Amino acid sequence: MCGIAGLFDLKGRKVDVDDARAMAVSLSHRGPDGIGVYGEGPLALGHARLAVIDIAHGDQPVFNEDRSVSLVFNGEIYNFKALRAELLEKGHQFKSVCDTEVIVHLYEETGIECLRRLRGMFAIALWDAQLGKLFLCRDIVGKKPLYYAVEGGRLFFASEIKALLNAGLQSPVNLESLALFFKHQFIPGTESIYEKIHTVPPAHYLSFDPAGKEERRYWTVPMPEKASHTETEYGEGLRETLEEAVKIRLISDVPLGAFLSGGIDSSIIVGLMAQHKAEGLETFSIGFKDESYDETPFAKQVAAFFKTRHHHERLDYDWRALPIILGQFDQPFGDASAIAVYQLSKMTRKSVTVALSGDGADEIFAGYRRYVGRKLVSYYWRLPKLFRKQCLERLSDFLPEGTAYYADSFIKQFRLFIQLSERLEKNPNEVLPLAFTDDDFLQLLQPEIRKQVLADQQNPVWSLAERFSNLDELSQMMWTDFHSYLPEDILTKVDRMSMAHGLEVRSPFLDQKVLEAVLKMPIELKLKGLQSKYILKRAFRDLLPTEVTRRKKHGFMLPLGTLFKKELKPFVEEVLLKPGPLGILNPEHIAALNHEHQSGFRDHSVKLWLLLVFRFWEERMNSHV
Repeated sequence: MCGIAGLFDLKGRKVDVDDARAMAVSLSHRGPDGIGVYGEGPLALGHARLAVIDIAHGDQPVFNEDRSVSLVFNGEIYNFKALRAELLEKGHQFKSVCDTEVIVHLYEETGIECLRRLRGMFAIALWDAQLGKLFLCRDIVGKKPLYYAVEGGRLFFASEIKALLNAGLQSPVNLESLALFFKHQFIPGTESIYEKIHTVPPAHYLSFDPAGKEERRYWTVPMPEKASHTETEYGEGLRETLEEAVKIRLISDVPLGAFLSGGIDSSIIVGLMAQHKAEGLETFSIGFKDESYDETPFAKQVAAFFKTRHHHERLDYDWRALPIILGQFDQPFGDASAIAVYQLSKMTRKSVTVALSGDGADEIFAGYRRYVGRKLVSYYWRLPKLFRKQCLERLSDFLPEGTAYYADSFIKQFRLFIQLSERLEKNPNEVLPLAFTDDDFLQLLQPEIRKQVLADQQNPVWSLAERFSNLDELSQMMWTDFHSYLPEDILTKVDRMSMAHGLEVRSPFLDQKVLEAVLKMPIELKLKGLQSKYILKRAFRDLLPTEVTRRKKHGFMLPLGTLFKKELKPFVEEVLLKPGPLGILNPEHIAALNHEHQSGFRDHSVKLWLLLVFRFWEERMNSHV
């Protein structure tokens, strides 16, 4: 795990290697074990290293024998030992036993198509001096970030936006991205909050040379197939594949542990780890004061079952740290559970350098409640339209939400279901949850800029949904999540919060072989009736305590509704209810949202949280102008 950065002058002008060094230094939280740089002519590469494998010899940049290929790399390649043995047989010479050098020699052997053979998570910048090309590459699901921008004929790239800004890149705010943030709580697609800064898409590589840019996809998500095996055969295949994915992620020259929530996903990972790491396995969890949100009792139960050395803390609501935590994202990011992941990562890093997690299982096994909701919507629409519109949906409008109800309250779930139905009825491509609708967002803006923001806006989520429109409704939702919500919310959250503390997080459910096995499975094996993760629970029912497999889906959430009436209330008055530096939001509308929330009739906690996130980012951006 590391941070990478660099510059490439597309006009052939010499670049200053010290600029790449400064960019790498700004990423030192990702790689606290050393800074490496290389520069020659129009290219400069920078690297901040977190030493995990071959601690003594794994410095970067890395070169081939004649130094015609150079590379900086962020991530881990889990099948590097097999690839290295193969390359040694073909005569390649190695100076280390780290995975980074394997990529260089594999590129020599097969060219950029070598990406297809890498099982792991990665962001790569590879320079081929003979071709005069720079390749920027990203892993198949987008675990590791990679941003780039072109200004004045010069390419800037880095693991995080802050390195680009620290290099002197100037860019106006992208108002369309801002609208998408308030709608989805994150910015989907390849754009950022800055007009000039973009992301390399997952499963793609970009190549740059004086002739311009070329973009290619090197891996495609498998489509679901009709059943060709029995449930038992599917379960046995899944178990074998996931066991191997966990085993190869235990390779490390530094201490290793696991996140453990007490849910089925992380419990399976811990159970498989325990089979190969019988003694000294350390697990980590974070809890909440509100018992309806707290899973630590279940985590403790699983830890006792597998005899792990368990660590847990209760979330510390020191909201003075909010600007620092949210600042790790460099742009507005609205998943409030990032606060808990930040503290979890900080606690974990005190004991280990690498942690395994259960991330990705919900997206590939239909684990979210809204997948069940999508299935129920199809039956709900069979009810008489007059009854739905005049009775149930009007009832939903008038029911008082409150702000202190339990996470699993019936009223909350009923309202979410009605909102899902209404959203899909208006636009079948609107498959992600909404914080602000378009109408809500327009009310949030100052009148004079409303036309600027939503004029001709293209929503990449809709484009994804259309791309998978040939699938059944549930698969369409899942595949859209896989390409948007997973990389741009879940994986972004875990990457920034863990790397803020120099902690590497590995996700066996997102292994290439696991994905290629699971994504092809018939949808009925994932959501059977109304039971989510059916095949996963069946495959591992003998590994886990019975209580774990029978538990309802919980979710890793903060009790925002209550927090905005208690601990966060001062922030609303100090931060939200004052004019912002950009002057684009309507303070009167914000005050109205806060009044409704404080009265207890409407729960606007998500909207207020997004506004708080935006305001912190706005003030931070203004301070750097």
